[in-house]
Amino acid sequence: MTRRLLDRQSSLLAYLTSGATIFDDAEPQCVDPALQGIDLRLLGIEARFSFEKRMEKIAAVFPLTFDALGGHREGLVREFVETCPPFNIGRLENARQFFDFLSARWRRQPLAPPHLPDVAACELAFESARIAAEDRLADKRNRPAGVSVPQVRRSPAVVLLRSAHDIRPLFENAPDAGPPIARDMPLAIVAQASAGPPGIFELAPEIFDLLASLDEWVDQAIFDGCEDAGRLISDLATAGLVEIRR
Repeated sequence: MTRRLLDRQSSLLAYLTSGATIFDDAEPQCVDPALQGIDLRLLGIEARFSFEKRMEKIAAVFPLTFDALGGHREGLVREFVETCPPFNIGRLENARQFFDFLSARWRRQPLAPPHLPDVAACELAFESARIAAEDRLADKRNRPAGVSVPQVRRSPAVVLLRSAHDIRPLFENAPDAGPPIARDMPLAIVAQASAGPPGIFELAPEIFDLLASLDEWVDQAIFDGCEDAGRLISDLATAGLVEIRR
């Protein structure tokens, strides 16, 4: 009995997430014996509703990407649905799944414009930074009351990104911005303390590498041998790029 129930649940999930059901291409009579006796019309309505909710979450993370896809969007969305069934209801998880799909697709068949993968990566970084900022309150509540020596780490609300194009004008709504210039861009996406959109900052390569190394708390004393290290750490903290605890 348990096995039959699991088989039916598995068949039901596969049917609800299939492209044929979502896009109304399924056969009028389902051949899967596990689903006999279920109203397929109602299943189709539920499948399309779930699909629309999923794509709303993804589109909210990738507004510039979806706009730039243009006429390719419908075909890519259908391919995504058919090859990447949902495994989580979270917005970030679905956005990551869509980004991974696009990245793999673009490696096989690049699409114009060439800066689009960088735009998608930046939009995903925005969402990651925003969620990390929301989690900081719980993180602060769980910190120890004090430490014996000052410690420093990269702020959890910062996402580092290497972009192959200068895409910042696209996110700054520059009215006269032309096509993004192709050049190596070490970027930091920083979630704001307010409800505003995350900031996007270009970093010197050395600062980018330093921040990339600060995943965990380290004693600030390890920087004592560097000239003006104290001022550097203070400036990074002021910019919201690192946190210091004493």
